[in-house]
Amino acid sequence: AIGNVTLASDNPLRKFLVISQQRSGTRFIASLIDKHSHIRCGHEDLFLRIHKQPLKRLIEKGDLNEYMDQIHLSLELLSHLKGENVDDNLSHVGFEVMYSQGVTAFHFDLMDRLKKENFKIIHLIRKNKLLQYISKDSNDRDRENPVENKHEAHPTDESTVSSLQEIKVDGNVTKMMIYFDAKADENVFVNNLFLDEFGENGFHTVFYEDLNNDNQGEMDRIFDYLGVERQSVKSEFAKIHEGKRGRDYFDEENQNSVEEAIRNSSYAFTLEPDLPGYPGW
Repeated sequence: AIGNVTLASDNPLRKFLVISQQRSGTRFIASLIDKHSHIRCGHEDLFLRIHKQPLKRLIEKGDLNEYMDQIHLSLELLSHLKGENVDDNLSHVGFEVMYSQGVTAFHFDLMDRLKKENFKIIHLIRKNKLLQYISKDSNDRDRENPVENKHEAHPTDESTVSSLQEIKVDGNVTKMMIYFDAKADENVFVNNLFLDEFGENGFHTVFYEDLNNDNQGEMDRIFDYLGVERQSVKSEFAKIHEGKRGRDYFDEENQNSVEEAIRNSSYAFTLEPDLPGYPGW
């Protein structure tokens, strides 16, 4: 125990983590999972509870035991917070963890601990790196100069979405392609960690695009993996990409160079309309 709180490792609740990158739809998928009446799924609670700098220092110390203590404590605290949809038969508790929040730093050692403690792992990947880049850059710019003086990283209303859609993102091709490659390489690295430790069937991969195209079907597969009954769920979060072409997020003078760079790369598919409401480039 830590203080007066019993660690989740001693708790009969089954534990899971949603592991991904920033701007990959983690808030969207966590909100859907949390709609299940037997599940509590938090939003980066480990990160939010101990804040950015303490978490960074903890990771730099390389103390996996203390890191796992923080995960257990966060899960335990989360399990005591009643969600609006959770009944008295709570069976699962989990939250989002980003790659940068200890996953890549502790890598194999962390995977070994998670497996020994019977964690379920949901790996969320966003294949469209163009939209991921747009989401990240527009979010960063809105944080610096908030729309209507209020930063909304995960909007739930159409008016905020419309305002965010007006933000133009950085059209520096070199910066953009470096971002694409770095994020794609991270996806491969972390996926290989899971394969090496859990095996092909020991974790569950979800692609953001599939979640959008077949929302309930993907959620049914997640609930099957977690071992809970299927329930109909719906998120309250709005989609920033809906109804706007990819090129329109860039200043006009950068549109041709951005398109050319993407078309001549392995990311050419990101120019296609691969999501409901997204008209493509």
